[in-house]
Amino acid sequence: MESKTFSPEVAPEFSSKIDLHFFRHDEKEGDPLKNDYDIELSPKGREGAKAQAQETNLEQAMAFGSPRKRTQETAGFIMAGADAGITGNESLDELRAKIDGDIEYGSKIAVDPKLNFDMEGDTEYVKEAMTAYKAGTLIPFLIEKSDELALETGDTVSSTYSRMAASIAGIIKKYIGVAPRWNDLVKDEQKGYEPILERFLGTHQSMQESFLAKLLEVTKGTEERDRFAQVIGGKGFGYSEGFEVEIVTKEGDPTPSVRITYKKEGKTPETSFDFDETVSLETIEEISELK
Repeated sequence: MESKTFSPEVAPEFSSKIDLHFFRHDEKEGDPLKNDYDIELSPKGREGAKAQAQETNLEQAMAFGSPRKRTQETAGFIMAGADAGITGNESLDELRAKIDGDIEYGSKIAVDPKLNFDMEGDTEYVKEAMTAYKAGTLIPFLIEKSDELALETGDTVSSTYSRMAASIAGIIKKYIGVAPRWNDLVKDEQKGYEPILERFLGTHQSMQESFLAKLLEVTKGTEERDRFAQVIGGKGFGYSEGFEVEIVTKEGDPTPSVRITYKKEGKTPETSFDFDETVSLETIEEISELK
């Protein structure tokens, strides 16, 4: 995760920036007595998430996860794991206590329902989606079939390709809206803010993949979308794998720009994928309105 890198094309006119780090949770514990929302990271998962951490200005950072605890824990470790006081052995409650310190209200580790997936119940759609998940073909199922199947079966709730893409786009859209106010705060010397605001966003397999696939579909067409799907495989992202969003405000330009980067290095060009482009605000808006 390159959270401190200034893009060469924006650095000379850099005014303020919001960095969004999206990633899948790390390895979860296998406790059959817990429901899925209470499952936390395994010891290996905690180590894996902490290993992704870099130095972060914790005063200007927050971690978000879905209502499922393992995502909150992953986000907390990736945000604060470089701090000397974080060992990598903490439970979610212990991690939150260490990060929050003397904070009087709220927490540095919070919940955003948009990072969650919904595959509850015994509906026809959920049965087919879970069959695909167990077979390791969830990503092709989502891209090729999920939207149509949900429509056919009248499922207006469960997570589909377009709905998950819209959830992630909605988060990005929210921070595009925050950017002008953040820029004003940075320019106010009395506030004493550094120019970078960071958000660490832990989610689940298929959420990010759906957004990136839809982004490629909208901006580059189905052929590039399908190449991306082939590179990441039927199961989707690995532990702590994700993508980056830079929302940049330049001097003299009140409209922020959005740069999205995702890179997967394979052994051959056929198993590698590199996306690094400025995306229009209209594209983010379009994806966020999908149903």
